[in-house]
Formats: sequence, structure tokens, C-alpha cells
Amino acid sequence: MTQEKPFDPLWAWGEDAETPRILHGMIRVRNLDASLRFYCDGLGMKLLDRYDIEAGRFSILFLSYAGYRDGEAALELTWNWDQEADYTHGSGYGHIAIGVPDVPAMWSRLGDFGGRRGTAPKSLMPGAPQLAFVHDPDGYAIELIQTRRAPASALQS
Repeated sequence: MTQEKPFDPLWAWGEDAETPRILHGMIRVRNLDASLRFYCDGLGMKLLDRYDIEAGRFSILFLSYAGYRDGEAALELTWNWDQEADYTHGSGYGHIAIGVPDVPAMWSRLGDFGGRRGTAPKSLMPGAPQLAFVHDPDGYAIELIQTRRAPASALQS
């Protein structure tokens, strides 16, 4: 019987990987409470960890739908404590894509959690999953992609 190693949060992404994988994406946010409400309460992500780095005057929070070792990438929210001005998104940022079972329902719901609706739900070609865009409280584009063929909102019609 092999003994499982105790979890070491400093090595949360693993310590014996043989192949590369995407770990996380990072965005800077102005208001942690608004961001957590959008990503956790609205989109259903869970907070994995929070690290407050006093010497650097910033906090990093990792959010995901699964845990670190489940092979799923996470989102890192970075909050710089003394940042007064708004961040710019630049011309290179595109979006974060999140798969959801019911795009129309999620697109409608996220307005209640600080999101701003962007592109309404649509399919890019016949038979393709629906997609839509919302913006988080900091204005970052979030693409919602249908991950269930028959969304619950379509079944109720």
C-alpha cells in the first residue's frame, strides 16, 4: 500500500508531472468582493486559495470549478492593494472562455452578479453550440460556450 503525501499548498499544481498542461490565467481586478460575486456566486466557481502578500502589497486568489490536481485550469485574480487607477485591457486581451450547460440562462443571470451583457446568445453556424459574451465587473470579456446540446431554457419553451 502506498502512502499518500500530505497536501502542500506551495505545490498545489503538482510535484511529479510528466507532461505540460495549462495551470491558470491571471487578471488584475479592482474590487475583490465584486469579482468574487461575479465569478463564484454568478458563474459558480469556487475559491481554492487566497494568499495575501504583505511585502508586495497584493493578494492572489485562485478560482476553479475543480481542484488543482483534477487537471482543470484555474483563474487567478490579482488585487494590488494600492492601485488607484483603472487597469487597461490592452489590444491583445481577447476573452476567457467558460463552458456552461445553458448559455441563454447564464447570459441572463450574470447581470444580477455585476456582469454586463455583451453579445447575445447565438450559434456561429447551424448545429454549432451557442455562445455569448458578458463582461465581468472589471470589463474583462467572458465567452460563454454551450456544453449541453439541449439547454434547459430551450426545453422549457
